[in-house]
Amino acid sequence: MFRIIIVEDEPRILRYLKDKITSLSTDFKVVGLYNNGEDALIELNWTQPHVLITDIRMPVMNGLELISRVKEKLPDIQCAIVSGHDDYMYLREAIQLGISDYILKPAPDEEMAELLARLKEKLLVNQALLEREAAKRIVDASASAASSTHASSPEESEASGAKWTELMHELFYHGNYVLAYAWSPHGNIPEALLADMEGLLREGEKISPLPSIAANEEIVLFGIHSWSEDRKREWQERMEARLGETEGVTVLLEQSTRGLQPIPALLAECRKLAPAVSRFRSCCLWTSEAGAEEIQSLYETIQPLLARMSQFANKQQKQSFMRELELLFAGEAGRRVPLTRRGWEKLLLYVSMSMHGSTQDSPGSTFEGKQAMESELVDEVWRARSLVELQQQAKEIWGAYFFRSEQDREQAAQRNWAEEARKYLHAHYHENISLPSIADAFQLHPAYLNRVFKRACGTSIPDYLLNLRMEEASRFIREHPFVLIKEIAERVGYSDPFYFSKVFKQHTGFSPSDYKNSNG
Repeated sequence: MFRIIIVEDEPRILRYLKDKITSLSTDFKVVGLYNNGEDALIELNWTQPHVLITDIRMPVMNGLELISRVKEKLPDIQCAIVSGHDDYMYLREAIQLGISDYILKPAPDEEMAELLARLKEKLLVNQALLEREAAKRIVDASASAASSTHASSPEESEASGAKWTELMHELFYHGNYVLAYAWSPHGNIPEALLADMEGLLREGEKISPLPSIAANEEIVLFGIHSWSEDRKREWQERMEARLGETEGVTVLLEQSTRGLQPIPALLAECRKLAPAVSRFRSCCLWTSEAGAEEIQSLYETIQPLLARMSQFANKQQKQSFMRELELLFAGEAGRRVPLTRRGWEKLLLYVSMSMHGSTQDSPGSTFEGKQAMESELVDEVWRARSLVELQQQAKEIWGAYFFRSEQDREQAAQRNWAEEARKYLHAHYHENISLPSIADAFQLHPAYLNRVFKRACGTSIPDYLLNLRMEEASRFIREHPFVLIKEIAERVGYSDPFYFSKVFKQHTGFSPSDYKNSNG
């Protein structure tokens, strides 16, 4: 099934075109309805249309400019104009832009059916478009594989009919593949990290980027002729050199010797495994050599250290407690420390539970205190950029929860900071603010202010700000359904309308245009 977006500034005609396409052909699905070209461009990254049908004379951006800009992003897209103006100058410019067809409104059923048939014929011979769509279906099948007990292949996926199965075998014809998956908790993957590895390929081999469903991942499929242990080592060494000093990026490599069929399941495995093996330093691992880190044996080795930490906490000897904490991170007497973030998460939670059971009358000794403390530790494990930063944040968290004098001294100030931060968010959410800039306004460390706020309000500052912005954006769309997505984004503090649209869809389950149409 091919995806169509329709851009038309008259709502009645927009709905008419959608209904006609839906009734006339099962080969096409309308995935976007827009009353202006700018909104269509903003959402192009996830609608990924095969066909654009547009009017010419529209406010904000005319149809010819829209076609030109869409083709810059999707050169293989088919574009058709449905216009009420039989104007030779428009037609000549449209032909120069490479449109597929030009028909006049109101288009009768016969003309619309013929248009769709011609579009389908052109789409089926467009190699680049077919490869892009086949790659998308592989990723879609991996999502199905991740949510089911038995991973489904492209052949087994409901979305892949017989025609697509045949096409995928033609497009992805290698017997061997290497899947490369890059992931980071911070979304700081260097641009084209994996796509730049084309130099690893030999003559006749192929690299195919796969579409990502998240901002913090990149996926590439390498079709290769032959494989060896020497080549395996070469790939890993080259990838590690490419990572350089990048912080916290995990690259997983997985080989398939059975062609395309296992790839969706292997991609699902990589997505599941990446957080389990993520480290503070970037790393490249073959999935066959990667796995969840075993740290159970560490628990016994730190028992003497835990006993001393509990003793110092009970005696409220903070400096001695912090020295022991430094030993926990550095390792003492040759004791190893976790390699992965997940390993540190487990270790710090174990230490917290042990401390909770052996300290009395501390803010961390209540059930609520224990829950809050563990939540803050987990947040910092995945937020911190380095082990040194995680150690510093653990000091502040445990210092606040286990030492009464510190808690007594700061309790009132913390309540004031949290309330002032909440007021600041409501007053400035429409500006380009973030946790660091808010913390600067209060002259506090971002992580510290965020923890204070979370203790008082039950949610973090970034989450509170996101909810506040999305609620305002939703309200504004309901009250002003014809406003541009760019204007909505700016109203709630986003300078990048593409990023706003992505966040809005993740938060509400609707794209901004779908939300407009559902409330229209």
